Amino acid sequence: MKKLKILIAIVSLVSAGQLHAQQEPMYGQYIFNNSVINPAQAGAGEWNQGGVLSRFQFVGIDGSPQTNSAYVNLRLPRKLGFSASIIQDRLGIEENLQFHADLAYHGRLSERWTLSAGLRGLVSHYSRNFSNLQNLEPDDPFFRSNVNSGVMANVGAGLLLSSDRSFLGVSMPRVFKDEMQVYDPGNYGFLKRANRHLFAYGGTNIQLSEDFVFVPSTLLRYSDDAPLQLDMNAVFSYREVFSFGPVLRSNLIESWVDAVGFLVGLRLSERWYFGYMYEYPANDMNLVTRQTHEFSLRFLWGGQKDERIRSPRYFL
Repeated sequence: MKKLKILIAIVSLVSAGQLHAQQEPMYGQYIFNNSVINPAQAGAGEWNQGGVLSRFQFVGIDGSPQTNSAYVNLRLPRKLGFSASIIQDRLGIEENLQFHADLAYHGRLSERWTLSAGLRGLVSHYSRNFSNLQNLEPDDPFFRSNVNSGVMANVGAGLLLSSDRSFLGVSMPRVFKDEMQVYDPGNYGFLKRANRHLFAYGGTNIQLSEDFVFVPSTLLRYSDDAPLQLDMNAVFSYREVFSFGPVLRSNLIESWVDAVGFLVGLRLSERWYFGYMYEYPANDMNLVTRQTHEFSLRFLWGGQKDERIRSPRYFL
């Protein structure tokens, strides 16, 4: 609905021109692609991989959030790893384009455990397209102009402790809280501020039987200007071909349950995997929308011929 787009602009003006909407991408399928949130995941697995992921949040509301990303994650010689991602976030008239490049080192602590450390370089470009708004005064110069931040740079860092069955990670994808003032032709000022996020996550593989593996995992997300959030997944994998499990997102400050849903994974072939996730908002958002959808597709290559691809790839 067009009213939502107009509301976004009004809220921006009332907040004295300050924008705090810079956020890291939100995914329900983080268990399969943690390299997006932690640079230490670069090259952490036995195989190289690449993939795409799209998230459509609050479907049915015009201007609702959409996230599209593509990534590659590579093993390098000398215990190094490299990953790169390009991410596009859209919310109404707002658009944020990011590019990440990560380098990680993986050191053996023991025969079982590995400690990985990663650094990230990133650039982003933010824009507001006010000309897309419908308003009551078409001649208002404010609604005929667009603003953008130009290219902004930042760095990130992360750690990962992992074994063949368990993993524990912590990361800050954006270390510096930088600000940039931009102006449109109508002399309206907007403050561009990048909020820092801290992620902590973990999980383990539990062999239930010859056919079933249970993979519980959780992710804690903290942001400067947002409530503390906890995501929980409980994935069951059948014969390394089909994965299914419930997901829950909790807001630990305002409500215990923000969203519930389920996740499905399917191994299409030896190297291709497809993932789907559905979320139902358990808060007041369900008065206007009852669905969020997320799709992913990834491809594995480059492992040793005697290595077996295990499903689910629980921390890649």
